[in-house]
Amino acid sequence: MNFRLYLIIIIIFSASSTASTTPSNEVNFEIKPITCMVKQAGQRCEMTAKIAWQSPFQRDLCLFQEEQKLQCWEQTAEAKSTQTISLSKSMIFSLRDAKNNMIAKQTIELHTSVNQQYRRKLRSDWSVF
Repeated sequence: MNFRLYLIIIIIFSASSTASTTPSNEVNFEIKPITCMVKQAGQRCEMTAKIAWQSPFQRDLCLFQEEQKLQCWEQTAEAKSTQTISLSKSMIFSLRDAKNNMIAKQTIELHTSVNQQYRRKLRSDWSVF
């Protein structure tokens, strides 16, 4: 008896949760690659990034690198682009609407191949050998 009751409750809740889903107003925003490698800290990284975004409806959006405007699209629901990007530190890329509201953002990380500024000593100062 209890098993049937649990089964009925599960069916009712699963049916009501799928029926109440609404379309999302979110923008899918993607930049590839999301990392840039340099040999030493302080060097500039030059790379070509692929940018893609998709919205459930048409809108006016602009791509920004921090506060610098890179590219704009008018009355578009999706776009794909290739940008040459120069980084000296990790930076935030964002999509903003006509009122300068941030719709979506993604960070491109700058990594160095030399992690530490100083190397660790192989022997300690007090070693007899």
